[in-house]
Amino acid sequence: MTLERLRSSAAHVLVDPGALDDRAIVLSEDDAHHLRRVLRLRSGAAVTATDGAGDWIDTEVVFGDNGSTELRPTSDRQHAPRIAPVEIAAAIPKGDRLEWMAQKVTELGATTLVLLDADHSVVRWPPERVERHLARLQRIADEALRQSRRTWRLDVAGPTTAIDYVAAGAADITGPVIAEPGGRALTEDDRCVAIGPEGGWSERELDAAGERVDLGATILRTETAAVAVAARCVTISR
Repeated sequence: MTLERLRSSAAHVLVDPGALDDRAIVLSEDDAHHLRRVLRLRSGAAVTATDGAGDWIDTEVVFGDNGSTELRPTSDRQHAPRIAPVEIAAAIPKGDRLEWMAQKVTELGATTLVLLDADHSVVRWPPERVERHLARLQRIADEALRQSRRTWRLDVAGPTTAIDYVAAGAADITGPVIAEPGGRALTEDDRCVAIGPEGGWSERELDAAGERVDLGATILRTETAAVAVAARCVTISR
């Protein structure tokens, strides 16, 4: 029933923590524009709202004559339990592939996306641009949350040095496994998978890593591998 209500709403919005307790939720200009101008909703349309931490409510949208847009709750606060964690760690792909990757792993249900700086990485962010890039990627993931009717945000983190990240799995069986041809199959115990750049892992990264998992007979792009891992991990964890 919960999923049916989320799916049947005319729109799904992400609001600030605590806003679900308000008698009327005043939307940001961007969200108001999306509901009014892009989706062309009318007052009274059913819209669900989430705080990105599992809580959500049913509301109806109200467009004021003065241009304001509010959501008025029509149900009590609901809570969706957090799914089993699925952390995808990946080298930053080129161009707009990173945005596509963030969108798709969000839609599939991954819980965390960690960006890696690997030895063979082609894309590296200058330190002064990291905060701006991460903020943009989080916005893209939040847009995917709204489209896919998620109630938990994807956490975006990094970039972190790949060798430090993969080495954490060598001594801790709950740590990351790495995607590498010739490894074993993914299992339900694999909650954290690291994916290298298109040039592959370096020898020192492979030596430092723990277990390896195989994603199939073909060579995948980084973003394709991330989507494959997210889909498999989310499916086998159900």
